[in-house]
Amino acid sequence: RKNQTFGEAYFIRALAYFDLARGWGGVPIILKPTRNDKENLNVPKSTLKDTYAQVLKDLEQAEALLTETTNRNKATRKTVWALRSRYHLYQQEWVQAETYATKIINDVKNHSLLKPYSAFFANDARNTAESIFELAYSVSSTNNHSNWWLPPALGGRREWSPKQQLVNLLTDPVTGAGRKELLGQTAAPGNLWYGKLYYRTPVGTDPAYLIRTAELYLIRAEANAQQNKLIPALADLNAVRDRAALPPFTSVNKNEILAAIAQERRLEFAFEGDRWFDLVQTGKVAEVLSITDARKYV
Repeated sequence: RKNQTFGEAYFIRALAYFDLARGWGGVPIILKPTRNDKENLNVPKSTLKDTYAQVLKDLEQAEALLTETTNRNKATRKTVWALRSRYHLYQQEWVQAETYATKIINDVKNHSLLKPYSAFFANDARNTAESIFELAYSVSSTNNHSNWWLPPALGGRREWSPKQQLVNLLTDPVTGAGRKELLGQTAAPGNLWYGKLYYRTPVGTDPAYLIRTAELYLIRAEANAQQNKLIPALADLNAVRDRAALPPFTSVNKNEILAAIAQERRLEFAFEGDRWFDLVQTGKVAEVLSITDARKYV
């Protein structure tokens, strides 16, 4: 019981510092409890390298303490493997990224790509085989995602909304296909597009998706492509495309495969908060968004 509690805590700290690192660069690393307002003051900022090193250290400790069970709302050894795969991708450690993604992909009994695409979120779906780690909410512990996504006609404020370029991609059968189910549109005269991941009643009980099985396929695809293992890369890319009712991608050109993987990530995780980080991780911010000052990447 003690190992489980410590293992979950190490994983959550690893996830927190991973997101801090990719969002802000190096940050202050605080590893001792703060028991009063005089402790842990003026802790200096660490380097990005040291911040990521702490992430890996916490993941290694969590992996040793947790068991290889399946729990989509709590940390297990499988949850650690999934985050390690993402971590190694960001470090461009392609072999390790592939290895840890494979651990999850091979667990076909518990983790798989669901058909149709909307099966992981539609019809009040929760904790499906698509989820490796999702946050659960309830009437006593709510989130406010639907408030930000849904238009006023549906009780929200729609402060977050898809741009027309994304709408065009998701509704085009050549690029979006099954992923068009991510979108809803209000009736005329408004005709407002909105994201449909968060819609449940009671309001605020929607789960939030932190790590999905599809990401592990695309991580392994990218890692294999970077190792010039193009046929396995295509297989994983096309597994994700097939689930979205798209035809196979057939090019065996490395750069074209990597571009296709980036496009799939953009659409597969359209409303899950990954796009900016994907552009930074792949060095495409300047090309895609014309932001050339690297200081603006954090």
